[in-house]
Amino acid sequence: MFKKVINYPGFWKSVYTLAIGFCVVYIIVDFVITYDFNFDKFKAARFANFEFLKLIIGGLASGSIYGFIVTYFKFKGKIKEQEKGD
Repeated sequence: MFKKVINYPGFWKSVYTLAIGFCVVYIIVDFVITYDFNFDKFKAARFANFEFLKLIIGGLASGSIYGFIVTYFKFKGKIKEQEKGD
């Protein structure tokens, strides 16, 4: 079943879309909570010592895990419904 789900058309596109969306939302929430909409403070703190790059890589990695899990169960349910209808 695992191979069937990950090879289903559109699976990986959905995983990457969720990962990027998660990363964007995470960066915005981090900006709002930590820096109170002060972009100069955000820029000074995050662009020093590759902190912003670490934030993006961490967001994409965690978003990829989140996107994979959510998409896997979504597509697994979709495949089960199709098999049940056949």
